Amino acid sequence: MPGKCNLTNASDEQLVTATIQGDTSAFGIIVERYWNMAVAIALSKIDNLVEAEDVAQESFIKAYSQLHALRDPSRFAGWLSKIAAQQGVDLLRRHARNRTISSCEVGELEALAPASISNANPGLTNEQTNFVRQTVSKLPEKFQKVIIMRFVAGLSAVQIAKKLGKRHGTVRVWLHRAYQILRKDLAPLFEEVRQS
Repeated sequence: MPGKCNLTNASDEQLVTATIQGDTSAFGIIVERYWNMAVAIALSKIDNLVEAEDVAQESFIKAYSQLHALRDPSRFAGWLSKIAAQQGVDLLRRHARNRTISSCEVGELEALAPASISNANPGLTNEQTNFVRQTVSKLPEKFQKVIIMRFVAGLSAVQIAKKLGKRHGTVRVWLHRAYQILRKDLAPLFEEVRQS
């Protein structure tokens, strides 16, 4: 079985195969490779960084336990992103049951954790940060996902396409459409920031 140093540059397919064959260090490399993505996807569902990290950890555990069911190991990232998104939704449902809140409140999800946006844009006030979060949360889910992967996880369009198992052109179109919506919806904020 090859050592960790030999697997570091291995493809997802090679790492998944090695993991299934019993090399747990291969799965460790997968976790290192996709940790930020899983946390970013969880943040698209949950307004709490600590809980998002917990969701990411649960997502990797679930992925590990079901790895044998993955039909195309080269699409691991897209498969993991679906698991992370579902785990985030499941956590929200658990919170909803625990607080006995209505189902419509569960649907009012914020797209990004306040810390993520504040750290990325230290010049924004809390009110402006909340406005950005609310605006992003109104995007269609596929647009939210690519915006978060682009600006929170810091991935390029090519990396996003690879991780989601989509064509690069599709991701570019989604990003472009999301930018158009955000540009229009965030115009008042741009003007406010420009004048300050």
